[in-house]
Amino acid sequence: MAAKPSTTPTPATEPLNRLIRLDRLEFRKLLDLYFGALRADWVYHETRQKVGAKAATDQGHAAASAWSACTMSLLLLQDMRTVDPDLRAAVDILLKTWPGEMPSSGELMRCGTEMLALANKHKRSGSDVLPLLDEAFCLLEAHHGNQALISAQQAARSRAA
Repeated sequence: MAAKPSTTPTPATEPLNRLIRLDRLEFRKLLDLYFGALRADWVYHETRQKVGAKAATDQGHAAASAWSACTMSLLLLQDMRTVDPDLRAAVDILLKTWPGEMPSSGELMRCGTEMLALANKHKRSGSDVLPLLDEAFCLLEAHHGNQALISAQQAARSRAA
C-alpha cells in the first residue's frame, strides 16, 4: 500500500503550499496585531477624552501591550531567514511607524506611499504577497487617519482650555 504513488498531482498542492509558508503566516499574524494595536490606541484615546487620563490607565496599558506584541512580531519577521524580500521590506516600513519611533503625519504618509509601491509591484503577477501588502497599506492609512484625528481633537481641547 505504501508503495503506491500519490494520486494528487503536484500542481494541485501548490496553492496549499503557498498558504502555509511560515513568512506569510507570521506576516498575517503581524497584520492582526497591528490592527489590534491601532484599535487599542483608539480606545485609550476615546476613554481618556470621555472620562479623563486617570480612568484610561487600563486602556493605556492595553495599548502599550498591543504595540509590544506587534513589535515582537515585526522583529521576529525581520530575523527570519526565509522571508519574501518584499515582505521584509514591508516589515522595515512598518517598523518606522510604531509609537517608539514617534512617526509624524508626513512620515506615516511616506511609509504608506512606500507600502503602496511595494503592493503595486505585485498587481499584475497574481502573487500571494499582494493581499498582505494591500492590507498593510490600508492599516498604514488607518494609522495616519487615527493620528490626524487624535491630534486635531487634542488641539481643539487645548484651545478650549
